[in-house]
Amino acid sequence: MSSKVLITGSSAGFGRLIASRLLEAGYTVVATMREPDTRNSEAATALREAGAHVVELDVTDDRSVDSGVAQALDAVGGLDVVINNAGVGSNGLL
Repeated sequence: MSSKVLITGSSAGFGRLIASRLLEAGYTVVATMREPDTRNSEAATALREAGAHVVELDVTDDRSVDSGVAQALDAVGGLDVVINNAGVGSNGLL
């Protein structure tokens, strides 16, 4: 039985690389990202073609997180691992 992994921030960078490598290794992957049908449609399509379940999820929005996790659970029947890769950027003085 393969592990079921949810990865946030899968549209680019480390998130997309992790999702791709886990898919190649036989894991069941739920790749989450913002705007998979518009801004990130190319990444979403590539991950779907590789076998990932793509779910819209914005880690800065609690409702989006609740909805995205529920969709992930429905899609794969549970989760074994969550990789919280998504980041929040900020400009200016902190």
